[in-house]
Amino acid sequence: MRRTLAALFVLCLMLAFCPVVFAENVNVAVKPVSVVRGPELSFGDIADISGGAADRVQYLKQLRLGEAPAPGSAVFLTPQSLEPLLIATRADFSSITWNVPTSFKITTSAQPVSGQKIAELARAFISQTALGATVLMVGAPSDLQAPLGKLELTPELAGTVRYNAPTTVLVAVRTDGATFAKVPVQFEVKRILEVVVVVENLNAGDIIQARSVRLESMDAGKLQPGYLTDLSKVVGMQIRQSAPPGSILFERSLTRPILVKQGEMIRIAARIGEIEVSAGGVAMSQGAAGDLIRVQNLTTKRFLTGRVQEDKSVLVLNYQGG
Repeated sequence: MRRTLAALFVLCLMLAFCPVVFAENVNVAVKPVSVVRGPELSFGDIADISGGAADRVQYLKQLRLGEAPAPGSAVFLTPQSLEPLLIATRADFSSITWNVPTSFKITTSAQPVSGQKIAELARAFISQTALGATVLMVGAPSDLQAPLGKLELTPELAGTVRYNAPTTVLVAVRTDGATFAKVPVQFEVKRILEVVVVVENLNAGDIIQARSVRLESMDAGKLQPGYLTDLSKVVGMQIRQSAPPGSILFERSLTRPILVKQGEMIRIAARIGEIEVSAGGVAMSQGAAGDLIRVQNLTTKRFLTGRVQEDKSVLVLNYQGG
């Protein structure tokens, strides 16, 4: 009798300090087929959850089970493959009545994006970026499935425009402002220009004549920098080294011809107001047309600075007379 009373007393103390919570039962029915939005997969996406306390039902619905399948694709799960996903949430699954099919399908909804549309956008972008160039697409992009939402396609250049190797344009696919993918589209970019080439054999020091050069169409992207495209900037120049027919002329290959040589007798010209006077002189250094050189007036023996003219005379600067 005493033992029975003692046991009842202990039980009363346990109930007083450790109250028992009797949770209401929750019903969970996993759907045989679910269509989700993604990109995250929640428990409420694939199961009907009802009964019990409203806050617990909402909590279970919001449990994250990982990433949803890729847009437009599907996966099949079983109770065995669902179990580790639920365990990973660390949620309390006591007092739940389960109804789980032996196999169930989860599909992520999507919107199609045309590969042709991506290609056209990339081509328009590279054509605008490399104005005047000829562009050839290397392989068209495939159609793809993007998440639902407001769709935006934004092209950007991967690196720089390359004329001797493929140039890549990345088209960012965004939905509701979030980037889903960047689709690479490659192009061969060619800049076809009329380039100055040699027609007849030229020796070092020759003055280039109009008959000696012509323009030829070439892929300038494969040429070294400094090629010339204007015949007027070549004719009359002096070539530094010999060039056989077919050679491309570069800026570094040309120089202005020396008109006045050191020690050469020249005519010195000077302007005083509207009056021009001249005198004999000697060049103290050589120079091409437009160069400043030192000269000596043979009459006054004065040393002066002047600019070489096309007629080989030297126009003295700041001439004060005498």
